[in-house]
Amino acid sequence: MNDIQLYHGGCLEVMKTLPDGCVDAIITDPPYGIGFKYDEYDDISEGYGKWLWDVLSLAESKCTPGSPVFVWQAMLNIRKFTEWFPREWRIFAACKNWVQMRPTAMQYSYDPVVVWWIPGDKPYSAKTLSRDFFVANTSPSSHKGLNDVKGHPCPRPLDLMLHVVDQWVKPGATVFDPFMGSGTTGVACVLTSRKFIGIEIDEGYFSIAEQRIKEAQQQLMEQTIC
Repeated sequence: MNDIQLYHGGCLEVMKTLPDGCVDAIITDPPYGIGFKYDEYDDISEGYGKWLWDVLSLAESKCTPGSPVFVWQAMLNIRKFTEWFPREWRIFAACKNWVQMRPTAMQYSYDPVVVWWIPGDKPYSAKTLSRDFFVANTSPSSHKGLNDVKGHPCPRPLDLMLHVVDQWVKPGATVFDPFMGSGTTGVACVLTSRKFIGIEIDEGYFSIAEQRIKEAQQQLMEQTIC
C-alpha cells in the first residue's frame, strides 16, 4: 500500500524491527488499563503505567526531532499522568458533541489526550485551527458515513483525527500508531496525504483497519481522477 505500512503483531516486537528516525509523529489511542473488554487484550490496571511507558519510550526512539506525540487516555487515570508520562506534556481535549448518559454527577464529555514534542526542532503547526480542543461529531443520528465504524468497540471519530493530523503533522510526513485499532488515524493520514505506519495485535481489528485504509485510498484515487 503506497506510503502505508501495516503490521499485525505486538507493538514492542514490531517496533524493534523499525529503524530509528523513521517517523515524524506518534498519534495513538492505547488501551487505558481500566478493565475494558477487548477480544485479545487483558486491560488490567496492574503494571499499566510501566507497560505503556515502555511502549512510548521505544516509539520515541523512532521519531525525528520536533515530532509531536499524542496519547489518548481516560479521565479515570488523570491523577496518574505525572507519574506515567515523564515529559513536559499538556492536555488536548478531544471533546464530543454527544455522550452516552451514565449514572454519574458529571458526564465524561471529552477524552484527555496527553501531548508533548520530541526535542531538537521547532514543533510544526498549521496555525489555522490549532487550539487545544476539538469537538467531534459523535451523535449516532448524524455521523453515519464519517465516524461510524462497525466491528470495533471504541473507534476514534474520523473528523477528530483528520483535525489532529492536519494541524500538527507536516504535509507528507510519516505518522506512527503502535495501537492502530480500527485504523482511523491511518485513514486520516491517507485523506490528508501523510504517510502512515500502524501496528495492531488483534487480527479482527487489523482486518478492519486494513479494509478502511484501502477504501480511503480508493476514495482519494477516485477524487483525483474526477
